[in-house]
Amino acid sequence: MKTLTKIKWIKGIDFMDDTLRYSFGGRDPQESMEAIKVVIYTVKERKFSHDAASTKNYYYGYVRHEPSETADEIGRFETLKEAKKETEKLFDEYCMKFDK
Repeated sequence: MKTLTKIKWIKGIDFMDDTLRYSFGGRDPQESMEAIKVVIYTVKERKFSHDAASTKNYYYGYVRHEPSETADEIGRFETLKEAKKETEKLFDEYCMKFDK
């Protein structure tokens, strides 16, 4: 599936824990009034549970449609590029389903 429009992601900081987050077009759940909200957030996790030195940032995508209270979370992506691609696909699905 091809993305409907070119998306410019904006880097930000989560107000709760100062971790990196990315959103676009006024759709950040922290501050948006849009019906469909989108964010990619980071979580510092171990790649291998037995190895404390393997801690790195992983990316998760989150898309929410407020009026229907529907939300999906995808991820544990190792790269931001992959997280953006998959989150954009999920956003497109939400647009096709809810913005009619």
